[in-house]
Amino acid sequence: MMVRKTSDLIGTDREVDTPNWTSRRILLKKDGMGFSFHETIIRSGTETLIWYKNHLEAVYCVSGEGTVETLADKKVYAISPGTTYALDKNDQHKL
Repeated sequence: MMVRKTSDLIGTDREVDTPNWTSRRILLKKDGMGFSFHETIIRSGTETLIWYKNHLEAVYCVSGEGTVETLADKKVYAISPGTTYALDKNDQHKL
């Protein structure tokens, strides 16, 4: 069994920090679960273009508000606590 606290990941190679976001990689491919699981904090007032070419993604918003835009059709979706969005077509998107 694996048990991890996000607080234990801070400052390790499982925490990636950029000007727009900080991601704590709780589960990775090397953990052998068949999926990854991250806690990601998006900084207010930033805009981030994202495209995962080789995997799908589901996101659950815990706190804060923002939008996600799918670039192919320019649809914009409001994101707030309790919202889940799934990029089921390797969608290029903007946060």
